[in-house]
Amino acid sequence: MSTTGDNGRTERLLEVKDLTVGFPTRDGTVLGVDGLTLNVGSHERLGVVGESGSGKSVMGLAILGMVLPPGRIMGGSVRWKGEDVLDEAVANRVRGREIAMIFQDPMVSLNPLKTVGAQLRELLQRRVGLQGPAVRTRSLELLDMVGIANAPERLKAYAYELSGGMRQRVMIATALACEPTLLIADEPTTGLDVTIQDQILTLLRNLSTELGVSVLMITHDLGVVAQFCDRVQVMYAGRIVERAPIAEMFADPQHPYSLGLLKSVPRVDQAETELTGIPGEPLDRARFPPGCAFEPRCVEAQDTCQVTPPPLVRIAERRWVACYNRPGAERTGSDS
Repeated sequence: MSTTGDNGRTERLLEVKDLTVGFPTRDGTVLGVDGLTLNVGSHERLGVVGESGSGKSVMGLAILGMVLPPGRIMGGSVRWKGEDVLDEAVANRVRGREIAMIFQDPMVSLNPLKTVGAQLRELLQRRVGLQGPAVRTRSLELLDMVGIANAPERLKAYAYELSGGMRQRVMIATALACEPTLLIADEPTTGLDVTIQDQILTLLRNLSTELGVSVLMITHDLGVVAQFCDRVQVMYAGRIVERAPIAEMFADPQHPYSLGLLKSVPRVDQAETELTGIPGEPLDRARFPPGCAFEPRCVEAQDTCQVTPPPLVRIAERRWVACYNRPGAERTGSDS
């Protein structure tokens, strides 16, 4: 799937290193993202998975420089093709053009007072510079590209007149309007029934292949990750706790949290599989423990876990885990 250079490694487009995002509260600063590192390569589909509140959406907004006050980026770097995206001038040039985002809730993202055609027209005029008949032609092309039938009539429709799946297709069309190189898809199938979810994922996969677009998929759904992504990073309490190629992570999860997520998913291929929930509750982020964030819920916890957060270490080729119970090799700051 991914293209590689002469050195055999995927050509990196997005490089995020030690990204930290904080939000001030009465109890002190809460870290929505805590020292996160990831890379997305050319033509790659990377999944970031974790339960609600793990910091996935904050990460996506931070990459585009869209964290609103009082939240702020407290440290780290975000580079796009070598350029610093945390520089406002670079972010304004890249955002929506080279990097586009499909937001979680189309009903919030789409303007309820404007038709689909009016919203596409405004985007194409302001961002792409199209004028006159070219705007309508391109709008129809975009709706056709995302599989919306009877496109001329849909241009006249308002968001509330469309089904959930149709609204999501419109969101994908707006994201593709400027022909981006990277799509950040934030829970694009949430709230859709299983059949429509499959249609949206198939659409995104086909568009990614045909247009050569990389995708950073943000989701809580392991089924989405398994069906769509090349690699996965598991996120808990603002930190990456495991990263691996898809097949290897599902075959042999290394972090106790990753294992817990997999055990809590129903298996249609195993009739008598017993589901096991992850014990405990998600962290109160204002009262972060000094050691491993998952330690209060971990069945493998030991004394060391309560003292210092485990580093993310490489345990095999392209496999990384942050767990004291998984002896690692060298620790480096780079992603494989």
